[in-house]
Amino acid sequence: MLAPAAQPQDTSFLRWIMDAGYADGDGDAFGFKGPSFPDPFGSLLPPPPQQLLLPSQQHDHLQPPQALVDDLLDAARRLDAGDSTTARGILARLNHRLPSLPPPGHPPLLRAAALLRDALLRLLPPTTLPQPASVSSPLDVPLKLAAHKALADASPTVQFASFTSTQAFLDALGAARCVHLVDFDVGFGGHWPPLMQELAHQWRHAAVPLPPPTLKVTALVSPGSRHPLELHLTYESLTRFAAELGIPFEFTALVFDPVSSSPPIGLSAAPDEAVAVHLPAGSGTFLPAPAHLRVVKELSPAVVVCVDHGCERGDLPLPHHALNLLRSCAALLESMDAAGASPDVVSKIEQFILRPRVERLALGGDKLPPPLQSMFASAGFAPLQLSNAAEAQAECLLRRTANHGFHVAKRQAALALWWQRSELVSVSAWRC
Repeated sequence: MLAPAAQPQDTSFLRWIMDAGYADGDGDAFGFKGPSFPDPFGSLLPPPPQQLLLPSQQHDHLQPPQALVDDLLDAARRLDAGDSTTARGILARLNHRLPSLPPPGHPPLLRAAALLRDALLRLLPPTTLPQPASVSSPLDVPLKLAAHKALADASPTVQFASFTSTQAFLDALGAARCVHLVDFDVGFGGHWPPLMQELAHQWRHAAVPLPPPTLKVTALVSPGSRHPLELHLTYESLTRFAAELGIPFEFTALVFDPVSSSPPIGLSAAPDEAVAVHLPAGSGTFLPAPAHLRVVKELSPAVVVCVDHGCERGDLPLPHHALNLLRSCAALLESMDAAGASPDVVSKIEQFILRPRVERLALGGDKLPPPLQSMFASAGFAPLQLSNAAEAQAECLLRRTANHGFHVAKRQAALALWWQRSELVSVSAWRC
């Protein structure tokens, strides 16, 4: 493993943001636009449904959102206590009073409550509703891609997570020439182009001529969690972007079952490779577990970067976990409304990002792992302080954000983006 090397300020990712102008809110910074991620699918997404309120719904529409939220949390308490009969009655009443897809203009708290209500309905025994599918259909893949692009444009959370993570990787990798990135939640790979861009920049502006750096991305995918088309799009997009930068690139997807005691077949690190790991939490698409950290330790990585979306609190009883989910989703929706995101954009994000996230995290319940910090500490990992450059670029990003309700704060060794009094996302770095 290569030791991290001190980086001069000129090579910080802050310079890349300022030079490229990507802090202006342009989704190009993530490969979600332009030649790397063409968008042939925009016309496939249906317009947000326009739902008419029934007379009974019109009455409840005038009630304070808190009344509906209180009922929702009461249903969660009943479920947690094993009283499914009463919980079913409460949720049935909420089903009539709260549309599944509240039309634009409804308060964010009510829209988040509708998502949680639908998830809690799936917890009723016997389960009569189909469980959310982990594998998308081919049609779902372009819709998911459109939703992720919409989120990158509508909220600074994506840019904050990407920029802060990239700086943490750069600080730990130093002058490494062979970089191996292990990704537990690769998605469409939109978080890797900034790092690829910076590695190419360092190579082209080196004081002495050097061969281009080599970059390998290994995506660890749990069985049945990704449609092959999604992985194919990720492979094609990242490969094409690397070719445009002129750097050798390799992408591999390996099946990893965290329930199995066996490590992923084919996962290894060459002696000359500097390994870095991307391990998210609270996204709903990936649930970190001790088995993941055991695999990570065997790789002796230079750094493990964790992006925490703040929704995953399986250590709490169901009512408190539900309240945490509700607050997180409502805060994100409120921040997008305040930023002036269009109803169509918010509808995409609700349907294809927030709804699956809430369903999977709510249904995970007692299967969710302990808090991430506790899990890292138990596995022998220590937090790394994020550099001043990481904090400076986050502040730079917010200065270029039109809405002033966002702010950045340090939380122990993590750097977090807040909306008003709610944490939206945090980034931390760890080393074993």
